[in-house]
Order: sequence, then structure tokens, then C-alpha cells
Amino acid sequence: MSNIAIIGGGASGIICSIFASKNNDVTLFCSDDKVGKKLLVTGNGRCNLTNLANFNKAYNTDITKYLKRFNQTQTLTFFSNIGLLTYSDQENRVYPFSNSATSVIDVLVNKLKKCDVNIKQNEEVLTIQQLNDKFKITTISHSYIFDKVVISVGSSNKLLEQLNLKYKPFSPSLVSLKTKEDTHSLSGLRLSNVEVCLSLKNKIIIEKGEVLFKDRGLSGICIFNLSAYLARQNNYNATIYIDMMPNVSKESLINMLQERLKCNFINAKEFMQGIFNDKINNYILKICNIKNEEKITIKNINIIANNIKQLFFNIVGCYENHQVNSGGILLDDLTDNLQSKSIKNLYFTGEIIDVDGICGGYNLQWAWTSGKIVGENI
Repeated sequence: MSNIAIIGGGASGIICSIFASKNNDVTLFCSDDKVGKKLLVTGNGRCNLTNLANFNKAYNTDITKYLKRFNQTQTLTFFSNIGLLTYSDQENRVYPFSNSATSVIDVLVNKLKKCDVNIKQNEEVLTIQQLNDKFKITTISHSYIFDKVVISVGSSNKLLEQLNLKYKPFSPSLVSLKTKEDTHSLSGLRLSNVEVCLSLKNKIIIEKGEVLFKDRGLSGICIFNLSAYLARQNNYNATIYIDMMPNVSKESLINMLQERLKCNFINAKEFMQGIFNDKINNYILKICNIKNEEKITIKNINIIANNIKQLFFNIVGCYENHQVNSGGILLDDLTDNLQSKSIKNLYFTGEIIDVDGICGGYNLQWAWTSGKIVGENI
């Protein structure tokens, strides 16, 4: 039996603690006042546990061999065994039946207690030192000696640097994006069933779904997924185009708009009413340099159609409230059991490894998978 420290009270740290406790004395360090606190904001508070769809293109790297050892079906069996009821929606996303992340935290905490895991809440780990074949951990209030250590905090570059470990720089992912354009007049507006194209280094990436406008930025699942590609490049300067009528060709749209001219609308404002929400109608007219009181002519039709099919935004950065991080320890620097190849008895789980996915429960699945693998093999 080994004396093990697991640093980080998030999803991967919790499940790692549960499995590691079967054969070891486990201490779980959590800098928050409650373990699993970050789970409260996942899935808009509903906690999107995993996804039953194909995982092939969900991540920045191939993790097939890890998922074969603990996949989404096994994850749901684990949660069922500890008392959580779940369901899946039409997009294969899995949620607790209660639609509350609190239920997930409750069953995990109950299991931690049954496993006699020593939980150190409000105790942030400040330093890790190697002492021969052991590790010295210093927190804000105490020092401890452990046989083995698991680093499960999301993006602790300071701990990695203390151990002289190489890692890919961390970047915010699944995050709202800032625009050069002032979108204050659109703030709070949602556009559903749109197609969003990201132009990055001569590559086009397309997402379909919903976009939410902020004061000077874009949000929503489409944008979060596209932000993952920017995070992996550690570069948030790009161009985004929104097609607000993806199921209508530009030629058909021009014909539709030309037909509207026969209705003898008195001005541009009236011409646009009935097409979109007033906020987006006014924004389109503004960027087309058409005043509300002007009368629409055949000359205006093309420019209006262009902006409906390709509403253009320059991305200049990201907001702070990101869901996950891109970057971290490379899988190539870890064994199949996610132990460091350079430091014996040092393991990693979850987000601190350079594995990140798009929205839909994929990042939590990696947390469960990596945590279980380490916990069972440490």
C-alpha cells in the first residue's frame, strides 16, 4: 500500500481518488471549499457527463487506446453503480436525470467518503519537491511526504515548472471570442440554425447551431467549438463568417429579396421586417450603409444578400471565462498508464494533459477515462 497525493479536486482527481483508494492511502487536495466545484458550471449547470456519439474527431489528438480501457458506456455503468440516474438527449449528450450538476457532485462525494479518501479542502498545493524516491508537498498551511503524486489540476504550469517538465503552453478553450466589430446593439441576441465558418491559416472550419452575441463578441456552442481550434494554435486572431440562411443558396436568397420589392415597402426598415429580429435587421442595414428611412432598390439586394450569407467578424481575442484549457503535458511524455517517463511515481490526469475536446461531454469523458486509468494502475 502506497501513500498517494492527488492534487486537484475536479472530475479527474475525484474519480482517480476513488479507484486509487482500493489499494492505497489517498489524500485529495482541493483548493476550493468543496470538491467538484467546477462541475457546477458544466453543461450550463446540468453537467454534461459524456457523449454516446463517435469520438473520432472530438479531440485534438487520438485517445482511442485510452477510451478502449474506459469508455462512455463504462463511465455510465460507474455512475449508475454509485447511484446516479442519467439520460441522453437527441445529440447523444448524457446528463443526470435531475438536470443538476449538484446530483453528480453528491454521489461522487458520497463515494469518496465510503472509500475513506482523506479530503483536504481549501488547501492549495504550492510546491512539489522530489526527495529521493518520495515527494514533499507544501500547501498554504502544511508540508507532507508522499510515495506517489497525481497532478489533476487543470493548468498548473507552476507545478510543472518546479519539476522541470516540458509542456505545451496553456490556452483558454471552449470560450467566447472577442470581435473587433462593436456588437453592443446585438447583445443578448441568439441566432439559431446558422452555419459558422472559421477562416484560419487558409483553412476553413465549419460549425452549425446557435450563436449568442455579447457586447463586443460572440458566444454559443458553435463559437466554443471553433475556439478550440484557435486555442490549439494559441492564436485568437482569425475571421468568422455567419451564414444566417445556410439552407438557402445565395441565388435563391437574391430572388426572394427581389420578390419583396414588389410589395412596395415604404423604406428599408419595413423591407427587412419579417426576415429577422429587428436587432439583426438594423445591424445588417448599418453595415450595408443603408439608412432605415431609405427605400430599397435592386442595387441594394446583392449587398444585403452578401451579409445575410456571410456576416463578417474579425476575432481579436477571447474572454476569461473558459470551460477548459488546451495545452499541457504531451501524451508522448507519459506511459500508457499516464505516468511521467522522466519522473517515476508521478502521474497526470485530465486537463493538465494536452488533450482537449469540443463541447458535448468530451472533456469530462477524458477526465473520467484518465482518472480511472491512473487510479487503477498507480
